[in-house]
Amino acid sequence: RYCAKNSALGFLLQAAYLWLEGLASSSTMNDPWASVGGGAVNEKTRTYQKHEESYAVKDRFQPSTNKAHLWHSLEGLERYPNYLSRWQEDDMISLEQALEEKLRQVRQQRKSVMERRKEIDRLVQQVINNQGRDGSRLRAPKTWQQVQRDILDPQLSKAIFRSATFRGEQVPTVDQILSGEAFVELDVGLLSSIMDEEVFDVFSIPLLQAEFCSNLRHYINALFSTGQTDEFVDLGVGLRPIDLDTVGLKWLNDLLFHLIVRPIARHLFRDSESLGDLDWRHGYIAAYSAKPDRERPRNRLVTHTDDSEVTLNIGLGENFVGGVLEFRGLRGTEDGGHMLETFEPVEGTALLHAGRHFHHVTAVKKGNRYALIMWSRSWRGARSVACPCCWLNRRRDEACICGPRWN
Repeated sequence: RYCAKNSALGFLLQAAYLWLEGLASSSTMNDPWASVGGGAVNEKTRTYQKHEESYAVKDRFQPSTNKAHLWHSLEGLERYPNYLSRWQEDDMISLEQALEEKLRQVRQQRKSVMERRKEIDRLVQQVINNQGRDGSRLRAPKTWQQVQRDILDPQLSKAIFRSATFRGEQVPTVDQILSGEAFVELDVGLLSSIMDEEVFDVFSIPLLQAEFCSNLRHYINALFSTGQTDEFVDLGVGLRPIDLDTVGLKWLNDLLFHLIVRPIARHLFRDSESLGDLDWRHGYIAAYSAKPDRERPRNRLVTHTDDSEVTLNIGLGENFVGGVLEFRGLRGTEDGGHMLETFEPVEGTALLHAGRHFHHVTAVKKGNRYALIMWSRSWRGARSVACPCCWLNRRRDEACICGPRWN
């Protein structure tokens, strides 16, 4: 409570807490998720230290180690014709080396990701073959009757299918929604009757049926188990969240995104986030356990924000104690970092919140906890008119170098 009143001290203590916890739970600087246990987020360890100052002239420009130097250079290349004509050759070589290193990083990660996905494909096929008829429970639906009967919570189904989009003469097909071809407009009045605002910019809504959550957990656990066999153990399945697109559940990502997240976000976050229409999504399963292992390596998650405009967080259940979501205010506001509200996950119930909302998962004390997480972005909206710094802190600055004034 004292820290909440003293914002400067609160910020310093939070920074120290995040640094120490991230340092303790990370086995390497490059991959905090590589170890079992702890609550690291998937980013490099923060040091909260300034760059070491040097008075040597030759050390003035260091784009390989100083991010600000690199970004200044990229902006210069974008803005000024013949930008490098002002430079000395040594600086040009330093910039070239920094860019080549970034390009090598992109190529290496792309190669690694694509090779891993090929092996994940083999893993998925083996799991489906082992499951036999049970594997059909998570096949993509062909009709809206299947969606209502097998997937969506009855309250949400009623609100969605009474909306104008599904009462006209030309009702879009499931495939048209999954592909993003059809525009979905939901009835705000119907949705508001089943939706609660837990705290500013955090909304809860019943979304999935309990049986569907159970089928999804069963499938994910089968992936975990098969992933620990000698044939697939090197993939590290479980050490990272399960990407739904890569395990045969792209249709679920598309259904949640186009039918629910996009149309609801237009209303909920239009003013507070100024995000524009959402056009990108990444959905995955996060698993936590009171007894962390290679299948469920996390027992908590440190305070963080998401790399998203809007985040969907669906509780998938199983019996557990702890694992409470704590919300700590919006980055870029006075409340940022301060404890505001807690939410105990409910099976099938989803939270929709701004990605810049600080949040934290407390330690799971008993059992296993599962959640379906979807990050949604607006590349044609929020991210097309703001630099990463303005975007991260949600500064509405028309003079931002990525805004219309400079473009």
